[in-house]
Amino acid sequence: MDASAPFPIHVTVPASPDDPRASLPDPPGIVVHRTPPLHPDDLTVVDGIPCTSVARTIVDCAEEMSKDELREMVARAELMGLLDVGAVRRSAARVEWRPSLPMLYEVLGEFATEDNP
Repeated sequence: MDASAPFPIHVTVPASPDDPRASLPDPPGIVVHRTPPLHPDDLTVVDGIPCTSVARTIVDCAEEMSKDELREMVARAELMGLLDVGAVRRSAARVEWRPSLPMLYEVLGEFATEDNP
């Protein structure tokens, strides 16, 4: 991997506070997020690789994005037919402590429809 890439790759791994790997530095170009195991609905498999679901990815990215960036991401997911507003809300409810949730819910409100509440 090219460590000079413009954006780091984010990887989430299950870990506990007493995991000795938590004190290790992240590899160059990679940001490691150590979390408790994710809810099964927050996981999917793409081409044989375990990944966070689209809903969980939107929730996670809301922590790092401006409202305009988040709106663009959600619009792109909708355009691609991948947006499930209800799934994003359920995923967000599992991380109710995040400071970005009011912004996320505001953006989701712009995309909620009768067919995608």
